[in-house]
Amino acid sequence: MGRDITQCHPRLQEAAAKLQEQCRAQGLNIKIGECFRSKEEQDALYAQGRTKPGSIVTNAPGSSYSSMHQWGVAFDFFKNVSGHEYDDISFFNRVGAIGKSLGLEWGGDWTSPVDKPHLQLADWGSTPAKLKQLYGNVDNFKKTWGEPKVNWKGTGVKICLR
Repeated sequence: MGRDITQCHPRLQEAAAKLQEQCRAQGLNIKIGECFRSKEEQDALYAQGRTKPGSIVTNAPGSSYSSMHQWGVAFDFFKNVSGHEYDDISFFNRVGAIGKSLGLEWGGDWTSPVDKPHLQLADWGSTPAKLKQLYGNVDNFKKTWGEPKVNWKGTGVKICLR
């Protein structure tokens, strides 16, 4: 799946770098997981628990571009401890609070679905509706991004595989 933070919006990249820095300072061992997702990657996740084995993990089919991941403005994070990536609610609450302090929207504040490992830029609301209205498609949106200010080279962060 999409784990390349350099495919995301430059401001999200900056926020992810600051998040990792602040988490490290507080002893929170964080990794960035899911980032930008293609239509095909989103469709594969949508099929999970429906036409493919596994639990349902998203209500957003790829063809509708209804996931903020598909617009490059969201990423998921996890605890970088093998076998305990998602089982520490306190970890997610602390990282979510740091993300919010950086101006990000945290999926842990949502009522349905609650998505504690999820952070996104808050500029366009909680869904892609405004992005679709303003830009029509992801390619048009990406033309407005500008250059990233984060140099991920040598950080081991660009692609975060589990």
